[in-house]
Amino acid sequence: MSVCPEAQEAIPVTFRVRPLDPIGVEIEGLALGDDLPDEDLEALRRSVLEHEVVLLREQSLSGDEQLALGRRFGPLEGIYVGAGRSLQELIVIANVDDEGRIRPDDSEAMRSITINEQWHTDSSFRETPAAFSIFAAVEIPPEGGETWYASLRRGWEALDSETRDALEGLRAKHDYREAYRRAGAGEAFEGMGSALEHWHPLIRRHPETGARALFVTGHAFEVEGMQVAEGRALVESLVAFCTEEERVYRHRWRPGDVLIWDNRSMLHRAQGFEERHRRVMHHVRVAGAAPVAT
Repeated sequence: MSVCPEAQEAIPVTFRVRPLDPIGVEIEGLALGDDLPDEDLEALRRSVLEHEVVLLREQSLSGDEQLALGRRFGPLEGIYVGAGRSLQELIVIANVDDEGRIRPDDSEAMRSITINEQWHTDSSFRETPAAFSIFAAVEIPPEGGETWYASLRRGWEALDSETRDALEGLRAKHDYREAYRRAGAGEAFEGMGSALEHWHPLIRRHPETGARALFVTGHAFEVEGMQVAEGRALVESLVAFCTEEERVYRHRWRPGDVLIWDNRSMLHRAQGFEERHRRVMHHVRVAGAAPVAT
């Protein structure tokens, strides 16, 4: 991958890095609390930029500490939740309510979990999609509930030159409401704000590394200049290519796990689980910038 000179400067590293299969790395020997030194934070950030998804186990982050960590990566992105539509930056993704009761399948929270089972990047339907995501496991079911990851950068690099040339200059429409309908989850709620659709370039350049990557997700349904069915077929074929079995990292969660990934080059999706078991995850999103066409 092409990396800007600043990203190649040597930074003292006090932790160990172990590759995951087939993408990403696990970092050992690093605690993510408030006393994380600036030099370790910068090394961690650069690990995420290079490897796209980073796992840290046996963390004990409080909600406030997770928010503070996110703010050290950049300004946070929030969503509106609950009856009063309050803006929250610590997003609780759970199948249990505040009293610990399993939520009904048709609840807003459960429908939002269903939509996450499609391949996506966070907030792709916004004018400025998320940059980084910090996801922490609080409670996990005994089986199921995995999260899968695939690289849009590696997908782009694996395409033949003829296909790359054909994709230049195209834009796709990312539509959260349509994603809800296609997932059989009914109508999308307004919890993500008023703007639930946006056109973005099909290929974008990473603002920090300079690397090129596809920008296709299961939430994109049209391609500019094509019939709807033709555009959707193109998007589906590119997502399928990026997520071929040998390209996907499947993460089996443990309590205390934290995964940090770069939405500007990564797809992810949730896997289903037996909903009689509790599952509670904490999610913090770092705001990004408008994708730049290459």
